[in-house]
Amino acid sequence: MDNVQAIFLDMDGTILHSDNRVSDDTTRIIQELRHRGYKVFLATGRSHDEIHYLVSDDFSVDGIISSNGTQGKVQEEIIFQHGMTLAQVQDIVKLAQENHIYYEVFPYDGQRRILTEDREWIEAMVAEEEPVGGVSVSEWHSRKDALKDKVEWVEALPDEPYAKIYLFSTEQSQIQAFRNQLVKDQEQLNISVSNSSRFNAETMAYGVNKGTAIKEMIEHFNIPRESTLVIGDSDNDQAMFEFGHYTVAMKNARPEVQALAKDVTSLTNEEDGAARYLEEHLL
Repeated sequence: MDNVQAIFLDMDGTILHSDNRVSDDTTRIIQELRHRGYKVFLATGRSHDEIHYLVSDDFSVDGIISSNGTQGKVQEEIIFQHGMTLAQVQDIVKLAQENHIYYEVFPYDGQRRILTEDREWIEAMVAEEEPVGGVSVSEWHSRKDALKDKVEWVEALPDEPYAKIYLFSTEQSQIQAFRNQLVKDQEQLNISVSNSSRFNAETMAYGVNKGTAIKEMIEHFNIPRESTLVIGDSDNDQAMFEFGHYTVAMKNARPEVQALAKDVTSLTNEEDGAARYLEEHLL
């Protein structure tokens, strides 16, 4: 790994613990890597505006790929942005309503949005304090936190570009069938489809994913593809594994995800496995 210049890190299940926070040890190791000259980037499905809730004040990286590759920022400069149109968003929301699928619409700026007409059944779906149906603790808490103070209930969606739509169900079979249908219709709907757990789906602009975003980011920094290292844990990291040169899956990733990478960490995300791997191999 002597030629590594750029490191791309997923967040959920990779550098985040189940409490949706990045540890002090991971923060310290990332800062040491940057001090040694490595470029470190986040490549997450989360929106750019919510990342500050998950990290400490002294956490910093060289750039952030957010919303599964739809936006890339270096400091506060937007390097690239690929949004969904209002018409595309309305089509997906209508399908979610018809299939009783929880949804959150993410603008590039400001709080995510849900239509007021759906508030009663949306809130009822995640009313329990503890996860139901096999949903992970972190995903359940993310939904409860969103409905508590991160969602704007609106009568109609404003006409502007949107980063992504997050879709969720406590019934794995229901969301899987819904996701499969979106994939089947993605050309007609002009969207890309991804998921970060077995209980969700996410839609973005057509042809956009973490792999395309990494390509755009390294071109901005004039870094060759052969000098990239990526670490992730879930299905939405597949495109990242396909593009990156050195590819690492988390120990806590499902076997089929681990099979996509060239190496696997010896520790889980709860044990700071990604940071420890980088410390061992690069520091």
